[in-house]
Amino acid sequence: MSILDVKRNKQDFLKHKSKSSTNTLVNYSFIFKSIEKFCLNKYDSSLEDVIEELAVVENPQEQVEDMIQTYIDELELEGKPRSTVFSYSCLAKNYLKYRRVKFDKDELETSLDYKREVKSEKYPLTKEEIKTLLDHASFQARTKILLQSGSGFRISELLTLRKCDIKRDLERYTARIRAEHAKNGIERTTIISIEAKPYLDKILENKKDNDLIFYHEAENVRNAVISELNMFDRLRKRANLDMTYDGKKTHKITTHSFRAFFISQFEKTYSGFGHVLSGHGKYMKQYERFTMGEKIEKYIETEKYLLIYEKPDETLTLKKELDEMRAKIAWLEVQLKDRQIC
Repeated sequence: MSILDVKRNKQDFLKHKSKSSTNTLVNYSFIFKSIEKFCLNKYDSSLEDVIEELAVVENPQEQVEDMIQTYIDELELEGKPRSTVFSYSCLAKNYLKYRRVKFDKDELETSLDYKREVKSEKYPLTKEEIKTLLDHASFQARTKILLQSGSGFRISELLTLRKCDIKRDLERYTARIRAEHAKNGIERTTIISIEAKPYLDKILENKKDNDLIFYHEAENVRNAVISELNMFDRLRKRANLDMTYDGKKTHKITTHSFRAFFISQFEKTYSGFGHVLSGHGKYMKQYERFTMGEKIEKYIETEKYLLIYEKPDETLTLKKELDEMRAKIAWLEVQLKDRQIC
């Protein structure tokens, strides 16, 4: 046996794929758990044992086709959306190829059958609904909503944002989304609305430059996002806005709805510019030569459509009311202590 003949395994595969991003590694690890569960339930064997058995079959084309199709059917029975079913089954196929299971991939693709997905018209989030969510949200949750609806952040990008990523020396604050945290691996800068500014200032007050703006205890971004989505689900229920699409479990309003709102508002002024700020790579070429000053100028022209309250002063009034309430609570606590002493 040659010293170069090293047997491939799952760890090697994940190590190779993790070069894309840490998030990719986490996502693939999650998918592998699904495949392992499928193999145990369907074949009463581990994924490794299934691969070992396929390796001794002279022409395992039919067995591979049956295995992948059955896995697809199981995922669809679980109610997984088509995009998820496709990505999960794609990883299973790629891993079998990586492990040198002999099958024709093109022939496999033509044999597989996916359930046709019936797509509903996307629900347009309104300012009134955002106001309702803000009314039921905590201070931090309000800040996140205003940043997502006014700057186009993905929730994962928001949770990885650090104080040093915020620049406060221009007419509008700007935020740098680092390449390692952007979905497409491309660093970009977005702009913070005047409405979100006082909220962000309050949160940044006692933070160090390298501190996360929104602290979380999760070991990785995926777990932090899951926790955030669970919190948003509770907020959505409190606000009585947990409507779902007909015949589906998918909610009409999600954290992604804020990005859709952000992008849609720019169609009223500069078509495509909202895609640039929100990180849709296919639009970058058109705007890559804009200076930050020019971007801010264009942003300000659209900002009136992004503001949830009719005037930025209304947001400042909310902040003032919050500060006054905190001061009153502090005064009452002092009065209560004084009475206890007496």
